[in-house]
Amino acid sequence: MSNRRKFLQTTIATGIAGIVASQKSPAFAQDLGKVKIGQLGLGSHGFVESFTKPPEKFRGKVKCIPYAVWDDVPQAAQALKEKFRFEKIIDDPVELVKESDVVHVEHADYRKVFELARPALEAGKPVFINRPFTATIADAEEVIRLARAYDAPVMCASSLEFQPVVTEMQQFVKDKGPLRAYEAYCPEPHFTWMFPHVFNYAHASFGGGVESAYFTGEYLMDMGRWIEGNRPQLDLGSWLTETKPIGSALSVLTYKPRDGQPPIIGMNHIGVQPGSYHIDVYAAKENKLFEADTDTIFEHMFAAMHDFYVNRKAPRPYEAILEQHRMLVATNRSRLTGRAVILDSLGGDDALPYSEAIRRWLLRNYG
Repeated sequence: MSNRRKFLQTTIATGIAGIVASQKSPAFAQDLGKVKIGQLGLGSHGFVESFTKPPEKFRGKVKCIPYAVWDDVPQAAQALKEKFRFEKIIDDPVELVKESDVVHVEHADYRKVFELARPALEAGKPVFINRPFTATIADAEEVIRLARAYDAPVMCASSLEFQPVVTEMQQFVKDKGPLRAYEAYCPEPHFTWMFPHVFNYAHASFGGGVESAYFTGEYLMDMGRWIEGNRPQLDLGSWLTETKPIGSALSVLTYKPRDGQPPIIGMNHIGVQPGSYHIDVYAAKENKLFEADTDTIFEHMFAAMHDFYVNRKAPRPYEAILEQHRMLVATNRSRLTGRAVILDSLGGDDALPYSEAIRRWLLRNYG
């Protein structure tokens, strides 16, 4: 809007001849060249808002704008429009896909994600899906099949995957390895929202090849047990407030042997314990603690997302997205069976758990 006002002021003073002489398009014409983001659903994050308030260290020109938003609860769509400065609300998610250049799927009911994403995938448009990726194994595989069939780039990520410390860990393992074990930690305890943080963090740092997952600890899906529900409406920028210690959960990942070495053991913790986002790396020659920079935790995610939308560049391999999803589903299957679950044993109907408390909490606070 500031560019548009500046243009109007300039044209009043200099006239059309000044525009021609400058050899630049009017600001409103330049805005037409921006990538229009359409968001489907209220979710756990406000990533799209960052395109109106980019990180201070982002040096490039922001080439995307929040354009249209939809949610199956009209009040939630209105709240998102006002908070994130979308230009319009569109009542039909398929129509939103048609009018938008890229599609941002945030809907917190991940059982709906595949059907929401399908029209955009079949239209060949870049699709961001907030974690967790989908509900079932079959849905996850179908998203990737459509992405490849229609050349529709897909992104699903944790902000921890893009931290500079990831390359530091990779170099450490190269110098001090091979890797024997690691402990990854996220201080937030929600099962389906927070295990992806530690899984993706470790996968970006050390690669895949996970054989099995074993769950132990407390299973938390009710947001009300963890977060106070009295924050000001639409105050999505406030950090979460823990009300009381409620324990934690652990997924033990056992990797397939690499080059004749013993299997790597990954201890993936979520929950209320001292410390911040980190990975403690145990290599053959040395162990070292690596911590994510929480002051810039979203800056690198923004840069990756901007590149994804503007240049259609998927930041992580699709095989990584699928394996990370299988790690989460296997962890849930282990929770139900009480034993380690082999990732390769999962079928298409194996799925993540869901609780209506997730959307209820979001709608109560933001909608």
